Amino acid sequence: MICGDEEAAYGDQAYYTHARHARLKQAGIKDRLMHRPNKHHPLTPRQKQRNRLISKVRAAVERPFAVFKQRYGMRRLRFFNLATNRTQCVLAGCSYNLQRATAVLFPVRKPA
Repeated sequence: MICGDEEAAYGDQAYYTHARHARLKQAGIKDRLMHRPNKHHPLTPRQKQRNRLISKVRAAVERPFAVFKQRYGMRRLRFFNLATNRTQCVLAGCSYNLQRATAVLFPVRKPA
């Protein structure tokens, strides 16, 4: 989803196409979509390094969604009401933020 005010667009290998790359370039948005290999064109070492650098940024963004799905059981929303689903998502976000805050403020130090 591109609004036009983005500086860069990050995405998985499934989103990379030549047409999408050209569209991002035309809009002046940096293309941070991971390149994908195929059987005729394997990735070059430079493309592999580029994918590694992009994956570091993407991992930080995707971690909360993984926690919501795995720990909080939010693969699917359980209510039919939009307001109730929104409340559940906000409470899950608050819970995640509190959990992260305790981990940042009180890190567990392993004995040396």
